[in-house]
Amino acid sequence: MKRKPTRIHPTVCFLFGCSLLLAWGCAKPDTDIGLGLQPANNVLPSGSDTVTVVFETVAEDSLETDELSTGLLGQVYLPGMTYLRAGLVTQLRLSATDVDFGNNPVADSAFLQLRYADESYGLQRPQFFSVQPLSDSLSLDSSYYSNFVPSTSGEEWVKDGSGPWTMDAYNPSYTGGDTIPPQLILPLKNEIVQGFLDLDSTVFDNNASWFDVVPGISVSSLQGGSGVAALDINSGLSVLRIHYHNDSDTTFYDFLISPLSARVNVFDHHFSGGLSALQGIDAEASLPGDQQSFVISASGCKTRVRFPYLDAFQDSLGGAPLVLKAELVVPVQSEWGTKPFSLQDQLFVLQENGEGGFGATTDQATPIPVGGSYDPSRDAYVFNLTSTVQEYMKGERNGRDLFLVSNRAGVSVAGVVLHGPQSDRPAQLSLTIAP
Repeated sequence: MKRKPTRIHPTVCFLFGCSLLLAWGCAKPDTDIGLGLQPANNVLPSGSDTVTVVFETVAEDSLETDELSTGLLGQVYLPGMTYLRAGLVTQLRLSATDVDFGNNPVADSAFLQLRYADESYGLQRPQFFSVQPLSDSLSLDSSYYSNFVPSTSGEEWVKDGSGPWTMDAYNPSYTGGDTIPPQLILPLKNEIVQGFLDLDSTVFDNNASWFDVVPGISVSSLQGGSGVAALDINSGLSVLRIHYHNDSDTTFYDFLISPLSARVNVFDHHFSGGLSALQGIDAEASLPGDQQSFVISASGCKTRVRFPYLDAFQDSLGGAPLVLKAELVVPVQSEWGTKPFSLQDQLFVLQENGEGGFGATTDQATPIPVGGSYDPSRDAYVFNLTSTVQEYMKGERNGRDLFLVSNRAGVSVAGVVLHGPQSDRPAQLSLTIAP
């Protein structure tokens, strides 16, 4: 059941002429926008006006996560926000074609070796992992999203009785007496690899023939344990390595996760606390953000931002005042961002593009950067929205909402609680216009 819209209270002030006050004076637009909604004891002094800003938290449902440089694997709880499970779906490409495994090849061992990308999230506790072959093909030319549900054969490739594993993205691994860069090494069943060796040699003539037999794999975390680690899935250093011998030699062969592999990061969130209403197909479309709002990466949730009355600044001829500066300052809850999850260093602001998708705002291409970095002196994220606000005033962008999202939404695990427009340290839009 959807929540009925609540009354919008104006809480974000436009401070006119704050940078030009001494030089030119302040020009106040001929409007009382929002004054009828503003409590009497909060009316701003002369030289200012008030308008309405609205925050809402909405679930992320359209994050494209294919062909990213980093994969995420594991499960972790973000306190008061969500329980996240992260996994990877990818093709395994041939490291060389026209492979000849020799006479009477016999599998000795096999490992899925996933190179860490020097990042991890949450407390790392032992957990079990699953590797299963896909039953449907992937395409490098297709778009895939974070809610993609891979279809697998159900056959488990991880060797029986192995695990659990504690992921360690920062210390070397050891195998066969050798020291190797940090990586997650999952032993696979010999019979699976023997099946590869017994295939007709034409299967290995090219990747297309190989994909007909093994379209790809799904790597996921099973119940129990905790921690998420970032994986290198773009350099060709993550491989499925098979060790085998034949009548004349003992050697190995690698199947690669390379930049040419179709690959998708997949995420499953179970929201908790006040965000639990976002869960499931019957969930509310949004949660009011008057007091607080949320941004969670890994395809969690984002904050919708609306300035519903900016077009009312137009005069009778449809003209609008010249906006010299529009700065959105969004404070954060200081208690959030402590270990094991650090504060997101930057948020992006996206705008609906009118075609059902999202893109950068006009300010992304202006000489003054749109910003969005966390400013520790203000304990807030700061955005330049000058051109965007100007377009709203002219009525050119009405109906196209803004969204605050994580800057690394598909390749990191992070969350932040934002102060809403009616909190004790409210989100504010400061505006400077020409006199």
